Amino acid sequence: MRMSDLVGALVVDESGRPLGHVHDLRLVADGVTFPATGNRAYRVHGLVVGAGAVGMRLGYARGHVQGPWLLRVLLRRLRRRRREIPWEAVREVTPGRIVARVAAQ
Repeated sequence: MRMSDLVGALVVDESGRPLGHVHDLRLVADGVTFPATGNRAYRVHGLVVGAGAVGMRLGYARGHVQGPWLLRVLLRRLRRRRREIPWEAVREVTPGRIVARVAAQ
């Protein structure tokens, strides 16, 4: 499975209710290095779903990016619609669709 298979996919809960599209992934380095290339291995730790992921990619979620006040206010509102789903909650991955077990918000 490639990261491009996950980004953009629609995430639904087990009853089929849409939660949003995957906008970003949380990755964790396992400490494994491939001997032939020296590249590190990563695994998916979670999915970032919803509109607030844009501000996250721009660094606004970390708190140290201030930026223009209007952009900061808009991204803060979008952040309320963002949801992070742990990889352990993913039950099924099919092309363009991910089923996850999540608690109601």
